[in-house]
Amino acid sequence: MKTTKSTIKTEVIYDNEMKNKYLIRKEWDKNRKKALVIMKVAGQADEIMQDQTTMYVINNLSKLEYGVVDIVNLFPSLEGEETKNSVIENLKCIQEAIPRVDDVIIAVGKGVESNKKAIERLKMILAMLLDKKVNILQIEANFGRKGFHPLYPAVKHQWKLVPYEKAIM
Repeated sequence: MKTTKSTIKTEVIYDNEMKNKYLIRKEWDKNRKKALVIMKVAGQADEIMQDQTTMYVINNLSKLEYGVVDIVNLFPSLEGEETKNSVIENLKCIQEAIPRVDDVIIAVGKGVESNKKAIERLKMILAMLLDKKVNILQIEANFGRKGFHPLYPAVKHQWKLVPYEKAIM
């Protein structure tokens, strides 16, 4: 009989009022690669609870030999109300996460293509990433389409990461 043990260390950064969630950091093997995953909106996961998106992100990154993930979003609001300060803090949090990771995965999904505010926010973040010269990736389905969110049925159990193509720039 063999027993294995593991600990996932979690850190979550909120604003003081707990109305905006800026970052979730999950670490299960600090000696492996580190990823920054950028999605669209803050989910329900916290330092204890997992939501489906966070679960699929961790499962897929673990399969791909990653050991740490920072999860951030275009929109950090937990209550739908965005303020100028929350936008600034969100971008600052993303900027601070960039030097800590090996790869940045854009996983906002196809829905942002028709959302002008999301496109604008993604362009701002991509400008930061390009300025830092980081490795930017996206999720590709086995039928060749790219740019998926982690919950998309065709990719939720098995990610293929490919270089990010600026389709909406």
